[in-house]
Amino acid sequence: MGLQIKSLAAAVFATTSRDPLATSMHAGMVEQRFMMVRLETEDGTLGFGEAAATPFITGETLETMLAVVRGEIAPLLKGHDIRDVQGMHRRLDRLFPTGNRSAISAVDMAVHDALGQALGVPVSVLLGGAPAGEVESSRAISTGPALEMAAAARRNLAAGYRTIKIKVGADAASELVAIRAIREESGPELRIKLDANQGWTFAEAARFLEAAERFDIHVIEQPLKAGDLRGSAELRRRATIPVMLDEGIHSPADALRAIGEGACDYINIKLLKSGGLYYGAQIAAIARAAGVGCQIGTLSTSIGSAAAIHLIHAHPVISLPEVTWPDRLVRNPASGFAVKNGRASIPEAPGIGLVVEDSMRTGHEFI
Repeated sequence: MGLQIKSLAAAVFATTSRDPLATSMHAGMVEQRFMMVRLETEDGTLGFGEAAATPFITGETLETMLAVVRGEIAPLLKGHDIRDVQGMHRRLDRLFPTGNRSAISAVDMAVHDALGQALGVPVSVLLGGAPAGEVESSRAISTGPALEMAAAARRNLAAGYRTIKIKVGADAASELVAIRAIREESGPELRIKLDANQGWTFAEAARFLEAAERFDIHVIEQPLKAGDLRGSAELRRRATIPVMLDEGIHSPADALRAIGEGACDYINIKLLKSGGLYYGAQIAAIARAAGVGCQIGTLSTSIGSAAAIHLIHAHPVISLPEVTWPDRLVRNPASGFAVKNGRASIPEAPGIGLVVEDSMRTGHEFI
């Protein structure tokens, strides 16, 4: 079928955020930079993937991702048959046993996109599922002054979101005032998640969660440092609010370890942490087998967020989608991804299913 990789190239896609997200880890970023990957097979099929530059999560910068794809991954995979996704990851794992997950994720995404197009099926079918329509998503709001947090929640409610995630871990007093105001204004129908982004010590987390319990909180995400599984397990035993791990879970092995320690009720999958759809699907399968729920979060353009929706369609254990990041961006590299009334949708089409802009298809900026 001519499905061997002819070329694999990378380029920079830069845009800005109309709604920067401030967390306990860093101030909101206005400039957003992504590495885009363009794959072409011998028969001319094109596939696209992307990964955000998030050194505060993965340790990878835009420059390191570009260098890895251009200098290491592209030469290694030239001539590889895209139907052999498992074999591709075996080769990449030998080259990079632990690191460069975001760079690998972008390549994995492009391979799935090209393979779906070559076979005439959506990526969700490649992953064992089927297109399932629009996805109800939560949306995160920044930590900050209580009045600003409450106003942001009000805007999201007006936009149709029925679940919001409140960033916490920076100023407990202001955040608790905001949570109370949001709950009182929204009533019981709104589902509220919290995300501390590793911002607390154990004692701080215990005090905050005890104070927040009365506001009917659905889950607290990454309350402690990523490596503190023992602390997360103890917090989970003490608190009534379920615990989700995000920064603490990168790989399937991480998921097994955390579940074995009793450290989480939910796992937040991010494709740029896991190395793409191949390993994201494994994390979802592990969680389902263990009775642990999943969220999938994206810091992605329309391409990466569409890939996440395909994983949701294939793995219903992902019951807490948060996939509307493209709606924050002034510009996206592909059309077809839509957000309306708090719900995200993609076309039912082969591959990832989006229409990539012409400049990316011609590939003039890719090297």
